[in-house]
Amino acid sequence: MKKLIIITSLALIAPLQAQAENAALASSEARAQAFETIDANRDGKITREEASAFSALEVTFDKVDTNKDGTLDAGEFSRTHPTRHSK
Repeated sequence: MKKLIIITSLALIAPLQAQAENAALASSEARAQAFETIDANRDGKITREEASAFSALEVTFDKVDTNKDGTLDAGEFSRTHPTRHSK
């Protein structure tokens, strides 16, 4: 009986886990696409000027710029919350 409960539980959890993994992948892809959109000059970094077109990123720029170099690289940007695309 215990085995049946475990197997049933795993069968119910598997689709939920797959859905969560798909959402994470979609989120990752969306962030990469957003980074490319914001990086207007395509140099692989988002400057404060480029970020100023996106209000949510503009107000959090200093916090997200963890290495304090005045730009955001893809790694720093990927750790942000989803960015709104309007000001």
